[in-house]
Amino acid sequence: MKSYIILILTLLTFGAENLNAQTTENIQKTEQVIHKKGKYALLVMKVQHLKAAIQTGIEFKTKSRKIDFQIVSCGELAKEISLDKALQNLIHNAVNQHGLKILVCGLSITQFKVDKTLLPEETHLTENGLIYMFGLQEQEYKTVIL
Repeated sequence: MKSYIILILTLLTFGAENLNAQTTENIQKTEQVIHKKGKYALLVMKVQHLKAAIQTGIEFKTKSRKIDFQIVSCGELAKEISLDKALQNLIHNAVNQHGLKILVCGLSITQFKVDKTLLPEETHLTENGLIYMFGLQEQEYKTVIL
């Protein structure tokens, strides 16, 4: 009886390790299917999402400079960008050193009374971030909204 229990526990342990290895392998394969000429866009509304989007964009551009990676900033994030020098520097580097495209939503600028002159010159303005994202989807961009 004890030997059956030990045998079952051994099989379960090795089986679980095998499943974990397969899962890790599948994850790595999935992460490697990014197209070298892919078109990707994220709509972000929080600082931590902007930072994650920039980091992701840099990783994509490291794999291929031909990737088009755009980030659309909406909501209160527009105001935060206008007031936070560290965020402005992050955007400056993302655009100038890595070729990301970063836009700010005009509706958010109006709603949160953002002084456009305080936004980094590297950012472009879109009248409506949501409509812009729909336009990117029509152009076959892979899009995510955070």
